[in-house]
Amino acid sequence: MTCIACITVKRKTITIREDQNEWIEDQHLNLSSFVREKLDEVIEERE
Repeated sequence: MTCIACITVKRKTITIREDQNEWIEDQHLNLSSFVREKLDEVIEERE
């Protein structure tokens, strides 16, 4: 079990296209949460 409060957060900068940005805004998507969730899925698949 992972201690959420114990996790160190790192900031990263990504580059996206304008159409992707518009879609993210239209969907009211939290991009950081989205990326973290997708990374967790990929990490789990590859372990």
